[in-house]
Amino acid sequence: MQEFNPSPDSFQLDLIEDLLKTSTIPAEESEQISKNLDLINYTEAEQLINYLQTKQVNRIHAGLNYNATYVKWFMKKTI
Repeated sequence: MQEFNPSPDSFQLDLIEDLLKTSTIPAEESEQISKNLDLINYTEAEQLINYLQTKQVNRIHAGLNYNATYVKWFMKKTI
C-alpha cells in the first residue's frame, strides 16, 4: 500500500521562496528548485527547508544588517 504524502502548505512554499533568495547555493540549483516546487510533497518541503536553512548567508560575516536576536541565534548555532 502506498503511503499518502500531502502537498506542502502555503507557509512552507513561501518560506522556501524566501530562503532561496538569501541562500548561498548556485543559481542553477536555485532555479531548478524553483521550477520543481509544484512537484514536491510535504515531507520533501520540510527537508528542503532544512537544507536551505544550512545554506544561508552569514549576516555577521558578510557585514549585512543584523540584530541582537540574530546574534543570539548565530551564537547558539555555532557553539
